[in-house]
Amino acid sequence: MRLIAGGVLDAETLAWVRAQIDALSWRDGATTAGPAARGVKRNEQADLSTRAGQGLETLLRERILTHPVIASAARPMKLSRLLISRTSVGGGYGDHVDNALMGPDGARLRSDLSFTLFLSEPDSYDGGGLTIEDALEDRTVRLPAGDLILYPSGAPHRVEPVTTGTRLVCVGWIQSHVRDASAREVLWDLERVRAAWPYDADPTARLTLDKAIGALLRRWAET
Repeated sequence: MRLIAGGVLDAETLAWVRAQIDALSWRDGATTAGPAARGVKRNEQADLSTRAGQGLETLLRERILTHPVIASAARPMKLSRLLISRTSVGGGYGDHVDNALMGPDGARLRSDLSFTLFLSEPDSYDGGGLTIEDALEDRTVRLPAGDLILYPSGAPHRVEPVTTGTRLVCVGWIQSHVRDASAREVLWDLERVRAAWPYDADPTARLTLDKAIGALLRRWAET
């Protein structure tokens, strides 16, 4: 399941985020890639260990975790440390699959879902699309700044070479309370029905839907 969460960051917050990013230092992105992906990764990543970096990460984590689409579709149990990626002309990230397990001992998570939060407007750079493979075709996305795409961590994907401008994104990984992807999709479908259901339309049916969602969560959720 691939989903777009629109408006994770509004225009005012985006301006603040970009101002914070301007003050950060950068390092070769290959230092955070796994052995298989290191040779195809050509970007830079921000140092978020500073006070400014930590404040930026805290805000981004809060906006991501509280977005209603992400909360309902991903059911986050753990969120990885965030990465701010900058890709300039000639940079990109070749075909790869994200590691199944991430993080140090004691803070490790299973990567069920990956996400890319776009921080650059699509007209400010060329190339740099996120291409995700599936059984039928490759799909390339370049979203407006502030929008996020959520996709399975096991799906092969790549970042196309940037040909003009600079691509800025925030990336991270989610371990879901619901491990099985098909179960998450069922719950997401039911949550969309519940969100569209007027409270006064049929209270008995609405209560039955609430009961069904709760029962499925008790069956499928890990804590």
